[in-house]
Amino acid sequence: MKDKTYVERLIKYAEKIMNYMKDIESFTDFQNLDEKIDAVILNLEQIGETARKISQGIKDQFMNINWTNIIGLRNMISHDMKV
Repeated sequence: MKDKTYVERLIKYAEKIMNYMKDIESFTDFQNLDEKIDAVILNLEQIGETARKISQGIKDQFMNINWTNIIGLRNMISHDMKV
């Protein structure tokens, strides 16, 4: 049952990122908007944290998703990023 909740969270975080980015036309536009950068980074971090909690059985069912990279991005954001 927890996996369903986690997947729903992943979708919610991804939808938030898409919503934040809907009016952005270029990377230059994006890089000048600190609030959007912070919002996207926060949600990417949440995606990685949630992906870490998904059971191995679900990860095995969806092997086309690179879970390791998703979780790795979260780790980079949390531990290595200097904003």
